[in-house]
Amino acid sequence: MNTPRSNDTPTLKQSMAIAAAGAAIAAAFLFAPADLHAQEPPSEGDDWTVVVGAGAIYAPDYEGSKDYEVLPFPYVSVGYKDIAYLRGPEVGVNIIRIKPAEDMKISVGPVVRYRRDRSEKRNDALIGLGKVDMAIEVGGAARLDVGPAWLELSLVKDVAGGHDGLVGTATGGVDFDLSDKLSLSLSGTTSWADDKYMRTYFGVTPAQATRSGLPAFRAGKGVKDAGANIGLHYRLTDHWMIAATGGYTRLLGDAKDAPLVRLRGSPDQWQGGVFVAYRF
Repeated sequence: MNTPRSNDTPTLKQSMAIAAAGAAIAAAFLFAPADLHAQEPPSEGDDWTVVVGAGAIYAPDYEGSKDYEVLPFPYVSVGYKDIAYLRGPEVGVNIIRIKPAEDMKISVGPVVRYRRDRSEKRNDALIGLGKVDMAIEVGGAARLDVGPAWLELSLVKDVAGGHDGLVGTATGGVDFDLSDKLSLSLSGTTSWADDKYMRTYFGVTPAQATRSGLPAFRAGKGVKDAGANIGLHYRLTDHWMIAATGGYTRLLGDAKDAPLVRLRGSPDQWQGGVFVAYRF
């Protein structure tokens, strides 16, 4: 017997589209697609949803790297109704929830995200550039669902001293049911970053140029990437599920032209992952 689904909360199948898009910024977070952890709807009569599991992600060493690694990571999703959620490195609250039509939903609220630090020890290409501390990004997100299609916009600012900048992201996609158990999600994403973010991750100061051997470069604000992603979700039982994501992101503007990317990395960023999870 299949678990009843709520029209007010994204199914795991729907969240796979966001998951694939989240893979585009996997290296910047925990090498895991941030939104892969979006929750399934609660069972009928339940307010809470908890999904746990594990998987492996294949992603660049850092944003703009040409070197890749495969890392294990925990799969955790916690949701309370359609109000609050924890999905990987993101915590959010939907303060505004509107349903203008039966198949349409608008959600708006604050979000907090964690962005992994970047150490010189991670890759020889980073030697001389110094360490970038972890970032805690605080801001807001708005999501529109219309039938199987969705669009999500977010704007966040680092408050922990990692990059001190602003990052805006736009992600949209559509979900398809291929069978009763198998679902496919396609999505696209793009992001914009301000001067502080770009200088932190893509700029090279004169002092860094001396230490690293890279030419000095002052990165400016602008659209920094665009990508396309795919997600597959297969429901093994009422509780067990398996999912896979894959995607490609192209760095743009000053991110693409940065010496760290142009001389030691690549503007072409690939990512993918396989995950198994259990819903309580």
